[in-house]
Amino acid sequence: MKKFTKQAFAIVAIAVFAVAGCKKGTDGNFDRSNGAGGPFTGADSVITGKISANRTLSPGKVYKLNGVVYVTGGAKLTIKPGTVITTGEKVNYKVDPATSVINSIAGVLVITRGSSIDAVGTPSKPIIFTSPKASGSRVAGDFGGVIILGNSTTNKPSTTVIEGLPGFAEDNSPLGVDLTYGGTVPADNSGKFQYVRIEYAGYLLAPNNEINGLTMGGVGSGTTIDHVQVSFGADDAFEFFGGTVNASYLLALGNDDDDFDTDFGYSGTINYAISLKDPQSTHSMSGGVSDSNGIESDNDGASSSASPRTKPTYSNFTLLGYSSVNTGLRAGNRWRRNTDLSITNSIIAGYNTGAEFQNETVTTATAGGFNNNIVHSYTTVFSPATAVSLTGSTNSTLVSADADAFIGLGIRGSKNLSPFYTTDVAGTYTFNNLLPRNTTTTQGAVLASNLSQWTSGWVKFTPQTSQD
Repeated sequence: MKKFTKQAFAIVAIAVFAVAGCKKGTDGNFDRSNGAGGPFTGADSVITGKISANRTLSPGKVYKLNGVVYVTGGAKLTIKPGTVITTGEKVNYKVDPATSVINSIAGVLVITRGSSIDAVGTPSKPIIFTSPKASGSRVAGDFGGVIILGNSTTNKPSTTVIEGLPGFAEDNSPLGVDLTYGGTVPADNSGKFQYVRIEYAGYLLAPNNEINGLTMGGVGSGTTIDHVQVSFGADDAFEFFGGTVNASYLLALGNDDDDFDTDFGYSGTINYAISLKDPQSTHSMSGGVSDSNGIESDNDGASSSASPRTKPTYSNFTLLGYSSVNTGLRAGNRWRRNTDLSITNSIIAGYNTGAEFQNETVTTATAGGFNNNIVHSYTTVFSPATAVSLTGSTNSTLVSADADAFIGLGIRGSKNLSPFYTTDVAGTYTFNNLLPRNTTTTQGAVLASNLSQWTSGWVKFTPQTSQD
């Protein structure tokens, strides 16, 4: 997400709510167009409007989402293993009925507060949200994205509307859908989201107001999120707007902006996650400078001490940028705007700056919050130097213009890892190349003990050419 702004949205006829997003600057790659046909076989089934009663989607059909589809009224959407969901026809919406500005949107699934999703794939039959276009023509923004809203705690009012969604139909009538998030139920349960791929997502509603691959607003710890891959999206891969949901086994590939973005009081735990940047993908800019990070975290837009304070707890991340000094990326980690932090046992490499800490975060975050990590950078490991109170002495660091030197810090066979070491297409990624040299090493997302357990079968590095 980009720099913080406030947008006004109305979701019912009598109320207008303010929404604030952690925004940065110039928007990502939102080059989307209607895609007729596609690579899938089987009959199409079109879904539009509201799902207000329990519904099940099963493989054998390709489900097309016309416009924005909302699961509302406490309904549960069940998606069976192997189901494919893609973009249907665009529907016209308005953010502000007082203007003539039309937003044409398709391929967005929203699980509203109080409703739930049961999307549980398997390693051999993942659930896929993707572009409808033929092989070779898929681009970021072909699919809209998935949004899950819950009743868990945030540091925003419970009337806050999730970013990226309009509140009015083209005829100026309110949609009558609750797009707010957050509440007072830390253990709130929005369902299950497991063994799922989201490909070519992203939608620009307005400047600095976009839909990510997987957006979670106020999602509670009763929700299950694991084994999710977001690839080649036009904005962030995963964004957590407050909430307490925990997640594990996440993979972000070739996305435009940040891969893991937290704000507004998010306080969950995320274990085992991979971020891989692609030099052939676009990357977000702010003030003419790249603003694409592996991790970004804010408390809120004002750098306030609003409670609960944002404090993600991360462990066993692998965050890889490019193979040489570059202007396309910013930092492996960017901790700012009074966020707290905890990241341990992780590997960061291929960024000009390993980890960046804004001053207010340095002075207020928990001491030693950045521990036992391996950090490579091309120019600066930690910025500013005063971040020593956070980083302690338990990290292994290296500044080198030659990323191959990073092999000695824990990755083997890295010459074969693309695009971290080449500008080839991402099809040559191999998880074996992420395996630590020392099998007793605890850093990184892919250890000898779990290599086959969480990466096999369901992950796809070549969604441009195959989507099975």
